[in-house]
Amino acid sequence: MSHRLTIIFTILLTCLAACVEPFSVKFAAAQEYIVVDGVVTDLDGPQIITLARTNPDAKNESSEFTQTIWTKGQSTLPLTSAKVKIVVNGSQTFDLTETDPGIYQLPLSFRGKVGDAYQIHFSTPEGKSYESSSETMLSVAKVNRAYDAFNPKGIPKLSEFYGDYTPSNDIYLDFDDPAGEKNFYRWQWTLWEIQKTCQTCNQGKYYLFDTENGTDGDCFKDLTLKPNNIFDYICEDLCWDIFYSTDINIFADTYTNGQSQKDKLVAQIPLLQSNPCLISLQQNSLTPNAYRFLKLIQDQAVNSGTLADTPPAPIQGNVTNVEDKNELVIGFFTASSVSEYRTMLWRKNIKNAAVLNQLFKTIHNRDPILEERSNERPFVPLAICKKSRARTPFLPKDWKWSQ
Repeated sequence: MSHRLTIIFTILLTCLAACVEPFSVKFAAAQEYIVVDGVVTDLDGPQIITLARTNPDAKNESSEFTQTIWTKGQSTLPLTSAKVKIVVNGSQTFDLTETDPGIYQLPLSFRGKVGDAYQIHFSTPEGKSYESSSETMLSVAKVNRAYDAFNPKGIPKLSEFYGDYTPSNDIYLDFDDPAGEKNFYRWQWTLWEIQKTCQTCNQGKYYLFDTENGTDGDCFKDLTLKPNNIFDYICEDLCWDIFYSTDINIFADTYTNGQSQKDKLVAQIPLLQSNPCLISLQQNSLTPNAYRFLKLIQDQAVNSGTLADTPPAPIQGNVTNVEDKNELVIGFFTASSVSEYRTMLWRKNIKNAAVLNQLFKTIHNRDPILEERSNERPFVPLAICKKSRARTPFLPKDWKWSQ
């Protein structure tokens, strides 16, 4: 269910002053498009590149999600079994490993470096080869200070339980823009929320079983249940859902070169529950090419949307087919230095908000439906919190239990 939660969360998120709403315009997709989504950073930890294909039989929408396209349900299909590598400075090569369908991970020891140039190369199982332009990692200004402020009218139409507006913790920061150079910024965030429900079974029940690597658990079909029957299962131990920002929040210092930026609104974290959460705020450098690419999408989002507007075509990124330069490849590969600010949001500044204390309810628009004990099944198992990009059973770095 972690993948579904992430998709729902992505579709619902929208911003106010700090960024534009995710761009969403329908367009014809009578053929497959390859979708590339990846950035090399100088942060520690796993770094991934996502490769996918659009489903020509599905309805696609041009959007900020995965840079230019997101598709509903299973209409974006992972591009599996590709051979992927990152080339550094035109010579050093790092092979990526496919950890999940369409998810390719760099070696755990890999960490980008300011001044180095990066390029992605990959080939599909059909033998087609693709490569990106070379992107040089630029330095980024340090975050001097960051703080949050409660906003009772933060994000419109996020959850029906809040009415017209979902309250948010708005994040502001200060930084000193370097003088005498052009700088381009992007702000993103990662959010860890404690989750109490780890599995949902449709027309089935959850079972634990032994494997060579220990105990595992999964849903198994039960045809005695109705097709719309749903059971949710409580986590056996601590578990965190992980959410990622998807909005375009970019800035160029064209008119503010060398000036200190104070109290700049860079993120709105939705109030999905009153429990404390952990936020990682990332101030990213952008290459000029990456900034121009994102600005084009941002401008389309601002200038499109009325019946009189012509639906724009998806934008070509910086990845091309080596043998067919005319093939449209969606997305962008780049390199980014990151100034990270990690902090707990204690949410003690919440005022007059109808706070829902279950993350599950705000995401699924319903309460959990727990399987009850029965004579046939007197013991209902607790669900294992399975590690994925959108969920972890491990204590997040810098998580605190008390202020």
